[in-house]
Amino acid sequence: MAITTTDPRTPFLTVAQAADELAVTQRFIRKLIADGQLRAVKVGARVVRIRRTDLEDLLRPARVIPRLGRR
Repeated sequence: MAITTTDPRTPFLTVAQAADELAVTQRFIRKLIADGQLRAVKVGARVVRIRRTDLEDLLRPARVIPRLGRR
């Protein structure tokens, strides 16, 4: 049985799979990780995995509360 990137049962993704899911480059995913915007787990010296739920959390819209009295 082959594991695909769209398989919701796969709890962890590679950087390449995460980039494919978001239709961005691997470099952009690595920048999000470096900036702390996307959590990732370093498994070995060069192996990085991203939890699918963390990737989904990145896509959730943020709630913006407007400030009153400032224009």
